[in-house]
Amino acid sequence: MITIIKGKEPEKWTEYVDTPGVNEYSPIPELRAALLKDQGNICAYCMRYIPVTKKDPGENETSKIEHIRSREHNKDLSLKYENMVICCPGYINSSAHCDKSKKSTEISFSPLDPGVQRSISYGMYDGKIKSSNGFWDDDINKIICLNNPLLKQNRGQTLEGVRNALSKTKFRAQDLKQKLDEWSQPDKEGKLRPYCGIVIWYLEKKLKSLAAQK
Repeated sequence: MITIIKGKEPEKWTEYVDTPGVNEYSPIPELRAALLKDQGNICAYCMRYIPVTKKDPGENETSKIEHIRSREHNKDLSLKYENMVICCPGYINSSAHCDKSKKSTEISFSPLDPGVQRSISYGMYDGKIKSSNGFWDDDINKIICLNNPLLKQNRGQTLEGVRNALSKTKFRAQDLKQKLDEWSQPDKEGKLRPYCGIVIWYLEKKLKSLAAQK
């Protein structure tokens, strides 16, 4: 996971929330589009790419608007933009994860909290994600199920591709920094690279190791 930095709440959503008599959550296309932009088109939890058709984003069934703190148990937060992120459909190899496995269960962390990303590490070869915070780690494994075998495989393969490319340049600091910029920043279309979290973690760790050797 990487820290999500929320952009400005879309005006259309503000208008909807401020409409007299409105107290029920009902997604609109502008809300979905804004969340996708905030996250560079990757899932808030597993970092899979969320494809978007050229049709109205509100009709797109490849994504789900997720309430970090469930609206079933937190009615006062059901319309709050800062409580919403966007997730992938939540199935991979018929196994539920992310919003689909979380359902209305409360989790002990927020992907908006920078401390979460700082707590995360990965298995360099098997792609396993782990938090140094025991409560968060339990939620990662048992509630949003991010160590699904195929998710681990996809993260591991993503990192392997980057490491193979860097091995040709002998892991020079300047190349590591260039890669870190590429994987940390959205492209010209505003999209982040799928599974970028594991690559960012690896490159930052590698750069710290090189700096310590000087």
